[in-house]
Amino acid sequence: MPRAVPEEPPVHPQRAAMLIPSLSPDAIQKALTSQRLGKNIHWFETVNSTNVQAHALARQGAPEGDLVIAEEQTHGKGRLGRNWSSPSRLNLYLSLILRPNLPPAHAPQITLMAAVAVADTVQSFGPFPLEIKWPNDVLVGGRKIAGVLTESSSDGTRVFFVILGIGVNLNFPREQMPEEIRDKATSLIELMQKPVDRNAFAGRLIHNLDQCYGSLEASGFDEIARRWDGYFRLRGERVRVVMPEGDASGRAVGIDVDGALILEGEGGRRERILAGDVIPQEKS
Repeated sequence: MPRAVPEEPPVHPQRAAMLIPSLSPDAIQKALTSQRLGKNIHWFETVNSTNVQAHALARQGAPEGDLVIAEEQTHGKGRLGRNWSSPSRLNLYLSLILRPNLPPAHAPQITLMAAVAVADTVQSFGPFPLEIKWPNDVLVGGRKIAGVLTESSSDGTRVFFVILGIGVNLNFPREQMPEEIRDKATSLIELMQKPVDRNAFAGRLIHNLDQCYGSLEASGFDEIARRWDGYFRLRGERVRVVMPEGDASGRAVGIDVDGALILEGEGGRRERILAGDVIPQEKS
């Protein structure tokens, strides 16, 4: 009888991360199936922030779809002024220039659209317990794996451009994460116990962004909102939203057409939340 071949043990994430190849504009473009986004790639070894670089390019007239991607960010930007940990040659840090035909009040729809595309991409790598935390964080098992940050330029009547920044923890071993996020974050290499091809992931993500963005333009926000809601695990749950102007509590009802979170408080009174941190409350 032929001898059974034992399965190879999983590679430790920290060791596997040492084997990650560099990002390559050529490899990303070979993986692309998108129609508009990512056709022109601006690659950097190190930048302060891909959003900052993309913003400068947009002001200089760079067309919609231009992609800024970097191996490392020294001042990665997170939501609400926070930093995004961006070690070199492990993860994915990118920003896209968009010039949407949307009124300024609806520009936040881009954030929710991008969160759906990121969630779809991560979900395609495995049956993970994945969710979107309003409005822009993608979590697996309650730990953040990706985030979206949009910054727009408008004159009050029209949007000139939107910078769509995305960070995804791909090959980030837990041991290398800053201590303050170690118990709050995760990465695909931790979930899969093997390294992820960052070029292939980038190509798949840009394809999904292209599809979701096209759907938003062609069919409006309803379809994107439905898909976003499919990843929203806090619908109907009691939450507290921490905001600079004070906290708000209530039952999470869903999202409005501009991406605002709708809370239902005592007596059925509803409140629209535009920005803040959502914290689930203990069930009594």
